[in-house]
Amino acid sequence: MKQPTLNHNLHWLDTSWHRSKQAGLLQHHEGEEWRLDRVQLEERKQQLAHLIDISTRFAVPLFEQHFSRTKSRLILTDHQGVIVSEWGERRFANKFAAIALESGVCWQENLKGTNAIGTALIEKSPITVIGNQHFIDHHHFISCSACPIFDHQHNLIAILDITSEQQIHQSDTPALIQAMVKMIENEWLCSHPQGDTRLEFALSQPILGSGWQGIAVADRHGKIVAHNAMAGQLLDQAPLIGKSLDALIASCQDRFVYQMQNKSNTSTTFTSDPFVPSCPLHYGEPRIEQAWQQTCQLIDQDIAILIEGETGAGKNEFVKQLHQHSKRSQQPLIAVNCSALPKDLLEAELFGYAPGAFTGANPKGYQGKIRASHQGTLFLDEIADMPLEAQARLLHVLQDKKVIPVGSNHSHDVDIYLITASQENLAELVKQGRFRQDLYFRINGFKATLPPLRERQDKQALIEKIHRQYADKSQCIDQPLMDTLLRYPWPGNLRELDSAIKVASLLSKGLSCLGFDQLVDDFKQRLRVDHSKNLTPCRVDDRQENDEVSAELKATIEQTLLSTYYRLQGNISQTAQALGISRNTVYRKLKKLGIDSSH
Repeated sequence: MKQPTLNHNLHWLDTSWHRSKQAGLLQHHEGEEWRLDRVQLEERKQQLAHLIDISTRFAVPLFEQHFSRTKSRLILTDHQGVIVSEWGERRFANKFAAIALESGVCWQENLKGTNAIGTALIEKSPITVIGNQHFIDHHHFISCSACPIFDHQHNLIAILDITSEQQIHQSDTPALIQAMVKMIENEWLCSHPQGDTRLEFALSQPILGSGWQGIAVADRHGKIVAHNAMAGQLLDQAPLIGKSLDALIASCQDRFVYQMQNKSNTSTTFTSDPFVPSCPLHYGEPRIEQAWQQTCQLIDQDIAILIEGETGAGKNEFVKQLHQHSKRSQQPLIAVNCSALPKDLLEAELFGYAPGAFTGANPKGYQGKIRASHQGTLFLDEIADMPLEAQARLLHVLQDKKVIPVGSNHSHDVDIYLITASQENLAELVKQGRFRQDLYFRINGFKATLPPLRERQDKQALIEKIHRQYADKSQCIDQPLMDTLLRYPWPGNLRELDSAIKVASLLSKGLSCLGFDQLVDDFKQRLRVDHSKNLTPCRVDDRQENDEVSAELKATIEQTLLSTYYRLQGNISQTAQALGISRNTVYRKLKKLGIDSSH
């Protein structure tokens, strides 16, 4: 599969429209229909049965996760653009059938004008066609993202496409369809008829299994018979076909992490750290993925994990997913928020107490959270708020693997895996004498830091995911509001985001688009205050520079400019409009930052 190219002037679109006119098509008329009869269609399906099966296993689950109950279809065509299979809710198929977007119909560009399937066939690269970018007027109500599927010899064998009604087009659809195709191509490669052993390798553990790893397939004699394009790139385009698999493995040992699988023995032998599936809590944030991959490799090794991150950054959900990935997943996960309990009751809650240990105690006593998490996982959130006395007691539990309830002399054996979390820097608290150094070293076997929402690269995908969860399926978020949400610093992180989008979505039922007016008043006020605070300094006259702006604020302005510029794929006009400044100001500030925007 060719890598996507950022083509800001959409030259391919102009060229496609020209081809459509040259083919004799008219914008206000449906093009010629080329449709297979039932027997011909079944023959095509039989020829592509294996590819349809791979698509069903690898692409359909992702499609259903992102487009469940939306007016969308996942479409697979053959190498000629004939639709051979489609997925999605049947009740939405009729509307697409009105333009013959259904099985058996050919969607070549010379028949249907500019469209994602037909244009991707010609361009041999991923194509997205939105609304009135389609040549035929009757197609303007849809948006399509298509990507060619290539075999290991770079022959185009099929097209995979997601088509939705235009108003629910999602900005992450092109990336999603390309990820699906990567998985399909890799699985197609691994089903090579002579393939006996598969070697996957990558520069880092998180990339293994992502679709972007290098893959080489060897026959039963250990000779490489096929490989994907990424394998060639990682190995500097060195010729691989016919080479020894053992020699390739030897070259990988010092450069890559890798894993092997033998077709005759379905078990996988990992020659590096075991493969870990991608973290389900993000949509493209590398720091979360790195934290996930590292903690997953350590959680079953009796190494205590400390998670640091701001309130609402997702520490609780991260721990829940981590527990499910551990060998203790069938045992309890007990969570205690140390800041939510009165200091005089925290010890009793954690360590339990004997009958009659103190006034008001349960006459039968209480086993406590530590004993309740026996053979499972104990999660102590906001551990910075634990009193020093309780810290000393916890340290003894971790050292001795025994707990003594309050008011008792009898100890109980405990087997727990401890995960802690804090929004404060515990190392600083140790220096201040507010946290025990010995306990800090005990719980800080490995520190994972979750980034705040304002720093995450997947903010837009998160916003769209939460919106889809609560809103009408056909509702969209208008672009001005999306731009504002992306600039907002989200001091409450994921909790604030979830609350704001949930309430706005529920209050805007029946509306086709969620805009600024549908937000609740207090959140609108927070957005206005932040907009004034962070963006007004950018609205300076082109002939002046405000010398009194602090270095910190200048850094904020530069970051706002750069993030907007890259999010809009280098479009100067759109960047200027989004920030409320002139094009000349954008050019001048980018030049100061050493960025050549003249291309």
